[in-house]
Amino acid sequence: MELNQKYKNLKLSFLLEGVLFQAPSICLESLVKPFPMHSHSNDSYEIHYIPCGSGTLNTPGQTYPITPGTLFVTGPEIEHEQISSPEDPMLEYCVYLRAKRPEKKSGRKTAFIETFLNRPFWFGTGNLFLHELMKQMLTELNQQNAGCELMLQAQLMELVLSLCRLYQSEETSQAPHQPATGYFGDTTSLLVEEAFLYHYDEITLESLAAQMGLGIRQAERYLKTHYNKTFQEKKTEARMSAAVTMLKDEKNSVSEIALALGYSSVEHFSNAFKRYYQNTPSQMRKTIRKHSSFVS
Repeated sequence: MELNQKYKNLKLSFLLEGVLFQAPSICLESLVKPFPMHSHSNDSYEIHYIPCGSGTLNTPGQTYPITPGTLFVTGPEIEHEQISSPEDPMLEYCVYLRAKRPEKKSGRKTAFIETFLNRPFWFGTGNLFLHELMKQMLTELNQQNAGCELMLQAQLMELVLSLCRLYQSEETSQAPHQPATGYFGDTTSLLVEEAFLYHYDEITLESLAAQMGLGIRQAERYLKTHYNKTFQEKKTEARMSAAVTMLKDEKNSVSEIALALGYSSVEHFSNAFKRYYQNTPSQMRKTIRKHSSFVS
């Protein structure tokens, strides 16, 4: 199967027990570069399956080893970072979902689907069925045969239901905190998260607002509502997370990192880094080095 298949801005939606799900993105990609620490909006979930390769998943205070067959789900507000092994980069299937609970109680039972919605983080092992299901979704998107949308809806329902069963049958998950519930919209949250994840060095509020199709004030309100952060706070968070990831590679000098992050000078970067972490980049690198030596 071809690597790096990315299908975004999809208009796929389905109902399960009155809960409206939307799947704006389904991807298969080789994670050669590390994904800096990031999180999703208060109604979003990412389902990750690693068919081959190895690496680590980092969450605040916890590191998880990734090996072939690893399955993990990152839900609302869960900060996480994926780092591939340089010698054996991970290949990852990723399904991005958004969920909207009914505004009014309809009397319908939703306990089974709540099993999925109330689990903001899960880490464990998948199976051949889930791997095959991911492959089938990519095949449908690639071939676009008659009934493609209906088939994808059925496959996505099967994916969520399978996860609910998995959650109920295994107790291997660890949840850093409880999920938030709230607003359901279009694909805007995915656009916002990818903008900060990939373009933290150059993104401006004006360019983000234009991508979102909103005015500047509307874009600011969106960030405050869904992430409880201003634009500048989100940009600083994205830059600082990327900085720590880059510092882990001894080949990257502090001046090179400052340039890659879009800072005008090393001094400007170092001052911003110290305000954020209460440590200079050099001090942080020493801490990382000591921690790596301790772990190994």
